[in-house]
Amino acid sequence: MIGIVAGGFISGNIKKFISKTQVDAVLLITNICIAVIGIQGAIATKEPVLLIVSCVIGAIVGTAFDLDGKLNSFGDFLKRKFKGSDDDFVKGFLTVFMVQCIGSMAIIGPLDLGLQNDPSIMIFKIILDTCSSVIYGAMYGYGVVLSGPFVFLYEAVIFLMAEVLSPLLTTQVVNEISAVGSVLIFALSLDLLNIVRIKIANYLPVLLGPIIYGLLCIVIK
Repeated sequence: MIGIVAGGFISGNIKKFISKTQVDAVLLITNICIAVIGIQGAIATKEPVLLIVSCVIGAIVGTAFDLDGKLNSFGDFLKRKFKGSDDDFVKGFLTVFMVQCIGSMAIIGPLDLGLQNDPSIMIFKIILDTCSSVIYGAMYGYGVVLSGPFVFLYEAVIFLMAEVLSPLLTTQVVNEISAVGSVLIFALSLDLLNIVRIKIANYLPVLLGPIIYGLLCIVIK
């Protein structure tokens, strides 16, 4: 969290030294990189049927509850509290949160720390998250700072419940969570590149698909 917040604030100074043309160029290539990351993660699935079912059911649930609308309303509320925030405030928050929380490292890191007292993955992730916050902060402003506390809560829950979650979060389940999440990351890149407008938050429930699958496997056994 400290790395993300620090990176977000540092990025504000970087914008003073680069032109609007340079910002646009970096933004374009960075969003293309997000698309590549999403594709790489999605094709790693070993359960394509689970991937499709999770996405379909998750989309139905998320749209029914209008999660995107609620998230944007929450973001607009926070934007009014942050002086100097711009129209990209919510986009910066959502982009950084998804990039930093959807992936195997965000799950395995806290598990290793909680179960084996091994911080190596988390240390590496801190470096990555700090660097990405600097980059996206320069693109989208201080909205990236808001993602820090949410990333902290997400990983803190996994860390504190490591003993309970370890039977559920098997290698297979973690891989499928990462694959399903990577589909969202690719969808996010399409939205960021203005190829198609996608209400990404409405699809967040798709991440529950592999978890429910893991629970069913435990019950059946």
